[in-house]
Amino acid sequence: MRRLGFLRAVPVTARGIALAASAVVLLATGLRLGYPELVAIGAAAALACLAALSVIAAKPRLEVERGIEPDRVSAGQDATVSLAVKNIGRWRAVNARAVDVYGSGPEARRVAVPLARLRPGQTVNASYPIRTRRRGVIDSGPLGIGKRDLLGLAATAGTFGATTRLWVHPKLWMLGRTPDGLARSLEGATDKVEQGSLTFHSLREYVIGDELRHVHWRTSARIGQLMVKEHVDTSLPTVVIALDDRPEAWPDADCFEAACEASYSILTACFRAEYHAALVPASGATVSGAGRDSYGDLLAELACDATETLDTYVSKLTGGRFGDTLVWITGTEPPADRLATLKRAYPTVIAVHLAPDLATSAALVGGLPFLRAADGEQFAAAWDGGGTAL
Repeated sequence: MRRLGFLRAVPVTARGIALAASAVVLLATGLRLGYPELVAIGAAAALACLAALSVIAAKPRLEVERGIEPDRVSAGQDATVSLAVKNIGRWRAVNARAVDVYGSGPEARRVAVPLARLRPGQTVNASYPIRTRRRGVIDSGPLGIGKRDLLGLAATAGTFGATTRLWVHPKLWMLGRTPDGLARSLEGATDKVEQGSLTFHSLREYVIGDELRHVHWRTSARIGQLMVKEHVDTSLPTVVIALDDRPEAWPDADCFEAACEASYSILTACFRAEYHAALVPASGATVSGAGRDSYGDLLAELACDATETLDTYVSKLTGGRFGDTLVWITGTEPPADRLATLKRAYPTVIAVHLAPDLATSAALVGGLPFLRAADGEQFAAAWDGGGTAL
């Protein structure tokens, strides 16, 4: 077995091995029996093998710059990979086959990149599109280079450059309404659940138009750049997306894609309304108080493989109190008893049930809004047409 592994590591093709063995036999037979013709043929075969090895021994020296524009798209949109391949060697031109790869597993795709007679110091640019069909993360690269001599006796391959990642966010459905996060007070007036005003959130670089009274002078003096205190309005509602990504919650895997679309659409509606939002899946990763790309990246990376139990997930949501409006998204009948428990921590709880062939509806069940739909598009219709149920 070790010998076989050694042979696989040698950059010699089956044809090269056969020719080298023939050269040895011809030379030995010709020298032993005194046939100069056999010696000549064996010597020519040996020289061909040596020439092939000398061709592949000179490995190319390449510098590869890679970019993806844009690096974040929604499912169904295209991105473009751009490559700049430079020969940084001093003496030899590169004449090899180059193949770039993006994706992994059955979804992997190979793209040929021409590198014909790339002279020292010369740069060749190439680009190709990545057509996305569904949510996920796509890694592009590294660039693979293969060399083979003219007779096909030896071949070698190597990789150059780093990989670049493309985030494919879920398909976005523009929603016409947003959960308001309002609760009815004991006096009958409608008050926002979180009371307060502007609260310090973070520091950021100064931009023209910022008020000087918000400049954090101590930090600005320390780093040599004007930094401004950024505030958020804590009186605005915080919408929490509880995406149940446990396998038992999704008997149909395609509906989990619809759940990610629903989550992304609600989050986008919250950003448009300048609401705060938090994405809390069962798998543990949580995003809160970040830009929309951070939420989209997490949704792109999510797989339906959380190991937590339903009780553990509910306890996490109850103890965390991530906001005041909770949207529970699942692929099975929403657990009414668990939602009642969550109602103690979240004044507003909305249940979303996504399953194949499910009739689109929005109604109050046990005092809680229940939305039912078969896919992302029907969810958007149920959400916008929910009326007083939401």
